[in-house]
Amino acid sequence: MNKRISPKRIRQRWTNNLDPRLCHDPFDEIEKLYMIEWVKKYKIQNPSADKIPWKKLILEMKDKFGKLRTENKVKNFWHSQERQRKGQRRQLHQNTSQGPSEIKITYHHQNEDINVTYKDFNFLDKF
Repeated sequence: MNKRISPKRIRQRWTNNLDPRLCHDPFDEIEKLYMIEWVKKYKIQNPSADKIPWKKLILEMKDKFGKLRTENKVKNFWHSQERQRKGQRRQLHQNTSQGPSEIKITYHHQNEDINVTYKDFNFLDKF
C-alpha cells in the first residue's frame, strides 16, 4: 500500500483545516441569515444558473464579517438548511391547507434592529 499523501489531499487539508486565516468558530446568526439571503438573491438574479458561486459568497462574507470560512463549511450549512426547509414545507403542507405563514425575525446588529421576513430579499442591502 502506498503511504504517500497526494498533492490534492495536502491542498484540501490546508484549505479546509490548516490555513491560519480560517475561522473555525460556529456561524453567528447574522452570518447564517446573510448566507441564506445571499443565495436566495443569487438564485432570483440567475434563475438558469445550476451552481452557486460559493467562493464569491465566502469572499463577500470575509469582507463583511472579517472571518474567512471554508467552502465546505459554507456549503454544508446551506445544504443542511435546505434539507430542514424541505422537511418543514412538507410538514406545513400536511398540517394545513393554507400556505406557510410569514416568518418574521428581528436581529440587533451594530446598534440597529434589522427586521427580516422569510420573503425579504433585500436583506443584503441593509448592511
